[in-house]
Amino acid sequence: MIVQVDVQLAAQQEVRAQEKSYTGYLVRGLVYAALRSVDPKYAERLHSEKGQPAPFSVRPPHALVRGRVRIFDEVVPANTPFSVQVTSLDEQLAGLLCKALMRQGESVELGRSKVRVLSLAVRQVSPEDLRGREAVEKFAVRFLTPTFFRAHVPRSIRKGGVELVRVLPLPDPLHLFTNLYNTWNAYLRPEIEEDYLEWLQQRPILISRLKGVETRRYYEHPVKGVFAIGFTGTAYYALAEDTYDERMARITSQLLKLAELSGVGGNRTAGFGWVEVRYPKKASAMIDAASSNPEVPKRPGLECAKA
Repeated sequence: MIVQVDVQLAAQQEVRAQEKSYTGYLVRGLVYAALRSVDPKYAERLHSEKGQPAPFSVRPPHALVRGRVRIFDEVVPANTPFSVQVTSLDEQLAGLLCKALMRQGESVELGRSKVRVLSLAVRQVSPEDLRGREAVEKFAVRFLTPTFFRAHVPRSIRKGGVELVRVLPLPDPLHLFTNLYNTWNAYLRPEIEEDYLEWLQQRPILISRLKGVETRRYYEHPVKGVFAIGFTGTAYYALAEDTYDERMARITSQLLKLAELSGVGGNRTAGFGWVEVRYPKKASAMIDAASSNPEVPKRPGLECAKA
């Protein structure tokens, strides 16, 4: 089960990230602090886990302004209502987070600032609601927040046997869908069969156009010089005719739905990799009709409601 926790907040004073940093890191800090307050061992285990996609992602402070999403990537102005969202692929994590936030009372700390909690809401989505019922042929992905992928150097060509990982701040479809495949199979069922990865190796998903793609650098620890580079902008994709496979196209549609919930790439726990997916008008109508994506009734233990 996928669980989204939407927290509506109001900044009584300015909320500012560290110099050259990003407010997504503040939201990640809020999540870990909340989890430590109710289950320190779980929080420590979660923080130390390596080697597989993280079980949660966040969206940085944002608000809807004149029908458009405004992301407060460095500063949230004083007296501004805004939202942060946490999407969990682990129901235990979501339950602990709700419990912790309900205990916080009227305000929580975001970085060095206190913000007022206006409301909490929970939405649950079943993996079955994401299953690809309609094959996709063309689509566009808008990368709203900085995104990057990790490219692992094959063991056969490494020197000295040391693992080598490179950061790839590009909307490469092979890395995009490999990342989503790994995220799905780490937490959701039924698993996607490995032949999807074999299909991806044929480069069957092509970039047809890029719009407004640029890179950004944000420091997690400015003093230590620890930073991440990611890209934003829109990439337009099309499935190649000579490798087209309807079952694979349905799986691709399934993974795109996951992407809109969980985000993509590295640093998802700090608000990187937030994406929106768009389809040609005819295809969009067909996909919407095939999957209405209903909300599942809230379960005991995940009830989060705050007036």
